[in-house]
Amino acid sequence: MIAATGSVALDTTRTPSGTAERVLGGAASYFAYSASFFSPVGLVSAVGEDFPKSYWEVLERKGINLEGVQRVAGAKSLFFDSTFDLDFHHRTANATELNILSQFHPVVPKSLQHAEVIYLGTMEPAKQLAFLEQFPNRKLAFMDTIDFFIENQTNELWRTIKAVHGMIINDVELGKLTGTSNLVRGAFNLMDHGPSFVLVKKGEHGSILFSRAHGIIPFPAYPLENVVDPTGAGDSFGGGFVGYLASKKGKITERTLKEALVYANVMGSFACEDFSLNRLVNLSREQVEERFDHYKRMLLF
Repeated sequence: MIAATGSVALDTTRTPSGTAERVLGGAASYFAYSASFFSPVGLVSAVGEDFPKSYWEVLERKGINLEGVQRVAGAKSLFFDSTFDLDFHHRTANATELNILSQFHPVVPKSLQHAEVIYLGTMEPAKQLAFLEQFPNRKLAFMDTIDFFIENQTNELWRTIKAVHGMIINDVELGKLTGTSNLVRGAFNLMDHGPSFVLVKKGEHGSILFSRAHGIIPFPAYPLENVVDPTGAGDSFGGGFVGYLASKKGKITERTLKEALVYANVMGSFACEDFSLNRLVNLSREQVEERFDHYKRMLLF
């Protein structure tokens, strides 16, 4: 079982492929849906009364435990409006309304307290740490963050980083956090503060895993011909990685890490092929395995 926290949101997304208004989004939604292809997931978050029942059912039908998701009457859900440029490389935030997420304090229900794999999705680092500390038997904990917390809640962020086993972060964020543009130097700097793993996302240029025990493992991104909406690709990537590791019951070898990275890239690639979680919702495990095998053949292992 994976216990995850983070945002469950309503998104309006504008890309060269079109516009999707007030669709299901949020870092925790993408992570949980992706990870649940490999391992049971329980989610701890909050939504307002404007959160559609149909979106709740999308997550529920996947088997995600929603007992820890607070539904607050009279409140509004997190809302994010953004626009991607023509080459999908840059995104402009048009509106960010934290709403209920600004008041949210993670409370873990009894059904999730036994979880040994923990994922801290993007939110205030103090809340991430408060969530993590509710799992005394945790064996593997990963976290994510964003520029805002790196720039404005640095001390709190470092306290949380010291408490986790691994961090999933993009290359720009890693540079800001560690003060260097050299990814190798930055990743090892980060591991000096506690984590045993640092997984650096580089978008269409792939990813690099840094591990105390297994060294440096770089992987290309899965090549896509048709990109519709990159929103949630990074969180789906994290879901594939952590979800697969959780399925291995803590037996982490170099082979397991490489397979987890392939699944991470596969799940991230699927998320890009439609708006919201639509592609993941219409995805079968058989399709996941087909793309996994194709990717492995391209990499010759």
